Amino acid sequence: MRINVRLRDLLVQALVESMTVDKMVMLAQRVIPYYNLYERTGFPVNMSIPNRDAARQIIDDIHDNRLVLQFAGLLVIMHTEGLAGRRYVLPHVREIMAEIHGAGFVFDWEFQTFVEDSRIRRTRNWGALVEGQEYVFSFLSLDIVGSTALVREYPEETIKATYGDLRGIVQRSIERREGRLWSWEGDGGLVAFYFGKKFNAATLSAVDILHDLFLYNRLECRLKIPLSVRLAVHGGPCEFRHNTEDIVSDTINRTLEIESEHTMPDSIAVSNVVYLALEPLLQEMLYPLSAGDRSILHGYELRWEE
Repeated sequence: MRINVRLRDLLVQALVESMTVDKMVMLAQRVIPYYNLYERTGFPVNMSIPNRDAARQIIDDIHDNRLVLQFAGLLVIMHTEGLAGRRYVLPHVREIMAEIHGAGFVFDWEFQTFVEDSRIRRTRNWGALVEGQEYVFSFLSLDIVGSTALVREYPEETIKATYGDLRGIVQRSIERREGRLWSWEGDGGLVAFYFGKKFNAATLSAVDILHDLFLYNRLECRLKIPLSVRLAVHGGPCEFRHNTEDIVSDTINRTLEIESEHTMPDSIAVSNVVYLALEPLLQEMLYPLSAGDRSILHGYELRWEE
């Protein structure tokens, strides 16, 4: 998030009017490990740094490290819930929140940080994840079955329109649950979920996509045969990169492996990691799959009632 002059001044004032320089440094170190104010300001270590100089330097460094939202969120928590067993009364917190809200972000009380307002913007990091840090995600992988054969059989315009329709189905499903499309290669893609009940969200999105595609095939599909997909849901740790193409992740690799090697056409495969975190009603919708010695998987597919 880019910091405007008013927000910078409010953050500086909040620090200057409420705490010592030592406390400011302690807060800065919560978002920038090993932060050294003397190194940043150039003041000799045997001199006291004036409060306002300290606050300005800290806020400038917070901004340069793209950590404004995380730091502002820390101030909100200090003011509302306290920190390290102590309550604080910080000035200008409401004004800071209003300024950030005006920039298109809202405070997520569950995760105690500012995140982008999805009604205004949608980015791959929800406006909150930090480059190079590791988080636990739930991933949804989707692939079109027999894409190469379809591309050979149908005109380019038909394929583009059909695959575009599928992407629209995917987007509508994941956006309802705060998912983010990290990659899309025409015949499939990878979706990430982080906030809220991410494992439920990824699984429900996959089910929605399968249902919506079923209706699409009967009412709108341009192809002579139904468009068929495979979907897989898995979760685990992954280091975030703003350029998601640079991400190297065992969790993502395992998601893609489940989709390509253990998922039947027109069905969903869910890893045991995800299954164990699902709500009971969702668990009841799935059936066990055999996946060899690697792990237990659970499946879902549309079935006609007998």
